[in-house]
Amino acid sequence: MSKITSQRHTELLDSYQNGTSIFKKWASEHLGDVELLEWSWGKVQLRWTIDDRFIMPDGVMFGGHIASISDHLVALGAMTVLTDSKDRFRTSRLETNFFRPLMKCDADVEVRVTNISRRLIHLEMDIFNGQKKLAVRVNAVQVISATRSDVSQSAKS
Repeated sequence: MSKITSQRHTELLDSYQNGTSIFKKWASEHLGDVELLEWSWGKVQLRWTIDDRFIMPDGVMFGGHIASISDHLVALGAMTVLTDSKDRFRTSRLETNFFRPLMKCDADVEVRVTNISRRLIHLEMDIFNGQKKLAVRVNAVQVISATRSDVSQSAKS
């Protein structure tokens, strides 16, 4: 298997990193300020600034919001291992484990692809709180959609 990210997905990740992506703009508005610090094959490093919009009256973040942004962030990790520009994917499983509450801070986020097969991408993501302690671990599975060539070959069978 080639370990070269497709041109389309490279462009999406690079534009996210430099702040020009529509996905980055959407995330900033709806999920909080996310900065893609670095990406490579199967890995993404991010910083997520948790602001007052996402904090409950008791000072902690709602777990459902953490799951929402987690779905967005693991998708960035999944993009790194797509080798065909026609590839798309959707979340099949998102399991969120909470170890410590997240509060207003700059959270460090690490996304890793743990396995990739013909149709599935397994990922693991860690969110570290302001004290650099593990607050959340997410396990996710993304299902790769059929590319046009796969569809046309299936139709011939």
